Amino acid sequence: MDYRLNLGAWRKVFAVPSCVADEHHLKLATGTQIKVLLYMLAYPDLGIRDDNIASELGISREDVSDALLYWVNAGILANEGDEYYPSAQSHAPAVPAVRFQPTASAPADPPVSSMSTPEARAALASETQFPPKVIAGAVNGDSAVKYLFETYQRLAGRPLKHSEQQTLMVLVEEVGLPCEVTMMLVEYCFNIDKATPAYMKAVGRDWIDNGINDIPKAEERIKQLTEYYGTEAALRKTFGLATSFSAKQKQYISDWLTLGMSKEMITEAYNAALDGTGKMSFPYMDKILRTWAAEGITVPSAIQTRRKPEPAPDSAPSYNTEEIEQRTYNKYKNLNKRGTQ
Repeated sequence: MDYRLNLGAWRKVFAVPSCVADEHHLKLATGTQIKVLLYMLAYPDLGIRDDNIASELGISREDVSDALLYWVNAGILANEGDEYYPSAQSHAPAVPAVRFQPTASAPADPPVSSMSTPEARAALASETQFPPKVIAGAVNGDSAVKYLFETYQRLAGRPLKHSEQQTLMVLVEEVGLPCEVTMMLVEYCFNIDKATPAYMKAVGRDWIDNGINDIPKAEERIKQLTEYYGTEAALRKTFGLATSFSAKQKQYISDWLTLGMSKEMITEAYNAALDGTGKMSFPYMDKILRTWAAEGITVPSAIQTRRKPEPAPDSAPSYNTEEIEQRTYNKYKNLNKRGTQ
């Protein structure tokens, strides 16, 4: 007798690697990333274009690239150009993250002579695209890069987007920022709620222009930036502004902080500008603050005891009051003598 199994609805099935569940990707991966993987597993031999996948799943082409890059970085898939296949690492357990702990005894990396090159600035301004294979190779081949990507993912609370991965690669590979410095840049941007690729590139441009290429310099720059934005927010409240300062006004504030002027001193200058001109005038405030800085006045209490200018020579009286009083007294005395004779 011949036996036959009628699969019915099971006739069209496909396998999903157990490592997708074993390594917690069902929890870590987004719904979009899982959809793309399932679609690729269901139609492995069709050679489907990314725009077709995007159309079938109702997502963007960038989402398709992000999803495939996620599975490559996770070690589930590998690729050669546009061809994807099971990764040799897909059976290996995930490597646990190790927190970066710089120590005083650790040898310092050699300083970068000059990161602010035309090539570095051009990389930050361009839309450089790293192929998924290159990004996966950098992540899997360098523990520092791997931890940088993991740190970003932890701070974001989700897998990295395609544009975010490209930004990290530009900062590390094209600009040449050390991974630990890039990590500090990323954490700073998250702390001020400005963790966008565009803003990270803007901070990166500031850092390469100012030679921020090691941990102490990065700590000092973050301190300066934190002080600046704290001062700016306080001044907007003092000045009653609902909008941000203009670029020129921001430059004034930055210059005043460089002079050693606190937000309290800037407020004093603002009040003086109101008294003198009846309005907020940054050029007027700038003259006042520079005068105070030149005289060493850096705290509000010193303004009250500020040295007053000596009177001009021509403002002195042309008469001597003591001499007049003495002459009047002598004249009165002589008259009394004559009256008694």
